[in-house]
Amino acid sequence: LKGIDGPITENQEQDLNAIYNAGQHLLGLINNILDLSKIEAGKMELAFTEVDLAEIIRVVMATAVGLVKDKPIELILDIPEDLPTVQADSIRIRQVLLNLVSNAAKYTEEGHIGVSARTIRRTGRSEIVIAVFDTGPGIAPADQEKIFEPFSQVDASPTRKTGGTGL
Repeated sequence: LKGIDGPITENQEQDLNAIYNAGQHLLGLINNILDLSKIEAGKMELAFTEVDLAEIIRVVMATAVGLVKDKPIELILDIPEDLPTVQADSIRIRQVLLNLVSNAAKYTEEGHIGVSARTIRRTGRSEIVIAVFDTGPGIAPADQEKIFEPFSQVDASPTRKTGGTGL
């Protein structure tokens, strides 16, 4: 991609980007498994720094381009220009958003996937609310508790259409 082996065509660039994004996604899955072990052992530590949420959301949505490239899906980014920075763990914020957007890409066949962010005032404090939305099938109310259990999925049958670890 950096051209160290010479010029590449536009198709080669798209393929290399897809390979890179897939590799990053797999690395993320491995890290999710390791993180789950840390959480269960009570060893998860957060590193709070000044975080530009708008930039993290843009990077996650850039990764999503590779996840939906073969589907008729529009990616929507709805972030105000004046979204303030926050104190947060940027790695964990990115990890959660990428997981939600990846799940949306996995289950949405057509339509749109989007991320929005808004500053709201609640109990005298400003909060930023980030939402991931899509036109996928959704999760039945009866199954919504199940998705928070590690390694569980709504459709755990061997004939399910989508893969995944349930993390």
